[in-house]
Amino acid sequence: MNSSATPNSAEQTPPAGRYHLDPTRTAVRLRTRHLFGLGGVSGTVTLREAELIIGEPITATTLRAVLDAASFDTGNPKRDADVHSAKYLDAATYPDISFTGQGVSQQNGKWVVAGTLTAHGVTAPVDLTVDELDVANAGVLRLRATAKVDRYAHQITAGKGMAARWLTVEIAAVTVP
Repeated sequence: MNSSATPNSAEQTPPAGRYHLDPTRTAVRLRTRHLFGLGGVSGTVTLREAELIIGEPITATTLRAVLDAASFDTGNPKRDADVHSAKYLDAATYPDISFTGQGVSQQNGKWVVAGTLTAHGVTAPVDLTVDELDVANAGVLRLRATAKVDRYAHQITAGKGMAARWLTVEIAAVTVP
């Protein structure tokens, strides 16, 4: 089965099984606003490991992913040091940012993984929307997904007004067999 589109039909459902996301071929990008919403900020964070188990039925799918909090990088060393510090992520105390997804549903023609994100030692609900899925040969999946993350829900409230409350997370991932 080979398809590349919004996953909105049974023909675009990946085969049931266990998939590992390749950290070297996965990009996690974050976007937000700063300076009272006047400027944009984007950055990346490194995937340590992730496992996607496509269930049978698809609604039984699970996802577990771990990101390296200390790898957060915007290209601005001063900003990055602030984000790594206890003021924001506290990467020394909470080195992992983890997502656990339990179940998939279809919403507006897209797969949505309902899950929780743990950052800064606090767990809060987050939905991950699969925007694009390509099922290739030999157990390789390519996908693009997005999520909106409320940093306040994780008790990361420093810099109100200077840094936006919401972050958009964009993921481009490739699995390895």
